[in-house]
Amino acid sequence: MTDAAGDLPDLDMDLFYDVVFAMGFDRPEPGFSRQQPSARGGHIPIALDAPFGERGPMLFRFGDMLSLLFNWSTVQSGMRVSDPDHLLFDYTRMMMAFRLFRPDPCRIEMIGLGGGSLAKACYRALPDCDISVVEIDPQVIALRERFRIPDDDHRFRVIHADGVEFVSNDPGRPDVLLVDGFDSRGLPKSLSTAAFYAACRARLSPNGLLVANLCNNFLSYPGLLRRIRTAFNGQALAVTAENGGNRIVFASADPTFPPATSPFQSLPDRLLADRTIDYGAKQRRIGPALRRWHVKAEV
Repeated sequence: MTDAAGDLPDLDMDLFYDVVFAMGFDRPEPGFSRQQPSARGGHIPIALDAPFGERGPMLFRFGDMLSLLFNWSTVQSGMRVSDPDHLLFDYTRMMMAFRLFRPDPCRIEMIGLGGGSLAKACYRALPDCDISVVEIDPQVIALRERFRIPDDDHRFRVIHADGVEFVSNDPGRPDVLLVDGFDSRGLPKSLSTAAFYAACRARLSPNGLLVANLCNNFLSYPGLLRRIRTAFNGQALAVTAENGGNRIVFASADPTFPPATSPFQSLPDRLLADRTIDYGAKQRRIGPALRRWHVKAEV
């Protein structure tokens, strides 16, 4: 199964980040719009909508891209308007790589909804899987239609709750637990404590897998990785994403995890390029073709 980008033109992501950074100084009002000149020629329409006020989530339209912002320093999520199921950001594709280890989970839980990229990918790719998504901010949930997030049904639901309380108290034994909860200040402390990671391990099924998105902050990241490895008896591996800006950590209490041979080794040679995987004492690399590769177990 391939990601659904097809033959759509590439988005100018460098220009996108430059524009977002510049708008942080200008502080435009909701309803702002203009034509942004592009180095590739022509103009890109941009527009800002802040449906919940200055302190609530903002929607920024950049050509064919709709993004979710909490402030002008961090992009929370992004979606191709013409192809809502496409995994636009590197870190989301990396998080979907859980299918290399757990190809057919029966139950997935997610902490953090955002623009719903991972929720939509799991809903589409795993039609027999039960999926619960926990989001603490009702204003983010209120934007689900804008990001084409599926309605609740017999196998998919969005739950308004605190992720820490949900992991600690709600009954459940997921096969995969995806933690991707960020607020306007970054990764909340409550989602990065030793107690939280211990609760994640206790919640998972016996061979369940934790997949955590961490900012690659040189001050905080080493400590966060140590906490996860302590909770899972050292059974974890980390992958860089977004040009080193994020780290995706996979961890499991299953004594066979991580496998002796990295499943990433089986990827075609054309993928072996600029994405580094910290696999124990070894280093593996996977390439930019992951931008259009939807992970499947058979690779």
